[in-house]
Amino acid sequence: MTNAGAINELRAFLSKYPTKDFRKGEIIIFQGEAPRTAYVVMQGVVKAYNLSMDGNEKPVAFYMPDTVFPGPWVYGKTPSAIYYHEAFTPKVRLAIVPREEYVEFIKSKPELLYMQLEHYLVDQLGKSIRLNALQHSRASDKLLYTLHYLALSYGETVAPQQIKITLELTHQDFANLTGLTRETAATELNKLKHSGVIDYGKGRPYLLNLAKLMNMLNDQYISDLQIKI
Repeated sequence: MTNAGAINELRAFLSKYPTKDFRKGEIIIFQGEAPRTAYVVMQGVVKAYNLSMDGNEKPVAFYMPDTVFPGPWVYGKTPSAIYYHEAFTPKVRLAIVPREEYVEFIKSKPELLYMQLEHYLVDQLGKSIRLNALQHSRASDKLLYTLHYLALSYGETVAPQQIKITLELTHQDFANLTGLTRETAATELNKLKHSGVIDYGKGRPYLLNLAKLMNMLNDQYISDLQIKI
């Protein structure tokens, strides 16, 4: 069975359950809350984040269509949600599914289990690259490695060496992802735009030139790494 066939099976299963819509900025689950149900994204994007001691937002994940959250709670690894979960796009539609029923269905479908394994492996690799980004002291390096993380985790190939970031990110989102100020993030993005690494504009997605991005990375191993997106 292809991935498309497995996703169709998942969507057929989800069609039996109610859905709920959220507007951008609405909190779906609070940090520390014990959810009463599993949520599967049907439309839009959900952001998971933590708050620093001074109240700054620290994004940790974005949930795209056909993904379930909060994963650790759904699979019985934590008693509650460890992050806030918030609607990131103007409209988010979620399927409301009892977690036991969701888990039993996934366990009965090897193709869906393998898809989830692939998803978590890519997510783990992306997070290790993002951790590497945050360890750099230079703002330019933080942003370059964060773009690499976004290309891996939320990128779509649109042409040879051209990756579209499927998230609608603002300069403030980049600041939150990198720990930089909004002004610094905007300045560094503008520099990368002039150098041809990235292209963007109002109402247009971020487009990465993957070859130029890799050439600017300071870690030779990571810059040589060929990642299937």
